[in-house]
Amino acid sequence: MRTRWGRLYAGTGAATLSLLAATATGVHAAPGADPVDVEARQYFDHEVTAPGETFGVRAIADLMTGRVTRLGLTLTLPQGVTYVRTGDNAADAVCTPSADGRSVKCAAKDGKSDVSAQVVVKVGADVAPGTELTFTTTADLGDTVDAKPENNTASGKVTVRKHADLGVEWKAPSGRTPVGEDVKTDLVVTNHGPGPVKLEAVHFTMGWDYWPKPGYDKNCWADPGVMICDVFRELAPAETVTFSFTWNFPKKAAGTTYRVPASLYSTSPLDPNQSNDEDTLVFKFAKSPASPRPTAKPTPSKPPASSPAATPTPSATPSSSAPSSTGPAGGGSQPSPQGGGGHLAATGAGPAVATAATATALVLTGGAVVLWNRGRRRERGSHL
Repeated sequence: MRTRWGRLYAGTGAATLSLLAATATGVHAAPGADPVDVEARQYFDHEVTAPGETFGVRAIADLMTGRVTRLGLTLTLPQGVTYVRTGDNAADAVCTPSADGRSVKCAAKDGKSDVSAQVVVKVGADVAPGTELTFTTTADLGDTVDAKPENNTASGKVTVRKHADLGVEWKAPSGRTPVGEDVKTDLVVTNHGPGPVKLEAVHFTMGWDYWPKPGYDKNCWADPGVMICDVFRELAPAETVTFSFTWNFPKKAAGTTYRVPASLYSTSPLDPNQSNDEDTLVFKFAKSPASPRPTAKPTPSKPPASSPAATPTPSATPSSSAPSSTGPAGGGSQPSPQGGGGHLAATGAGPAVATAATATALVLTGGAVVLWNRGRRRERGSHL
């Protein structure tokens, strides 16, 4: 039983292996049966150049379907352009220029089925600006017939132009920027020449904190943190394009600094001075005026410790022999030099009262002496 089933499994396995082998043979055979299609393509470093300039051309022959025994390409150069060298990144092709330098042949290496070569060329100094240079890349299939021969060739043009210095510059009020007030600024793009140049767009890094007020150019559109202002036209020498913005900053900006960089969206290979392709607007905000400090209320000072009131010293009592002062009718006394009878002015009694008191005391004293003398006499009389 086991032997029968083992033979059955063995037979089934052999049949399966045969089927897989047949299928695999068919997969390998299919590409040879497919029609051959090779496509040629080419790309340029730049679409414009200038007399005497060098640039790169990427030439490609790409096997889309089928198989070929040999694949290569030929890059034909226009009049006024010569071969310089093969680029460093053309590692999958071997290129050889013609004797006159007007064409370059490249072949795949290391058994690769595709050919891709970076060829560096130079424009003659006598080529006039405005000339269109046509380059052609043709795929080389040898004896193989291509099912789509129309795509075995690719052509493209590069235009010769003059150099042109395109620059940007911010225009803004000088000095500190006030807060809470409208501030107007302009970004001016200028073609400094000597030739015309195409301006695509200007890129502004507005940031996240502040943004200009609505009403700027309708061709400007926003992305997170940035603004792009489209132009897409050619500027003649000395021609300018201006983008105006109005700002109004809140009080929280006082005493801080804010920067808005602006630059050309893309630089031109013919710009001899790329240092002015960007400029940064710097806002230095004035500080808010300091709030007046509240005036400190005066603290009442403590009264000095009270000392015992001095006992008023009565004015000296004039003697009975002193000459009396002559006053106005009515017997009122003359005010003292202090203006009111000295310390006694507070009681309402003047010097006349003091004189009367003194006279009374003298009368009483005299009477007492008379009585005492009479008593002495009586005493003496009784003893006689």
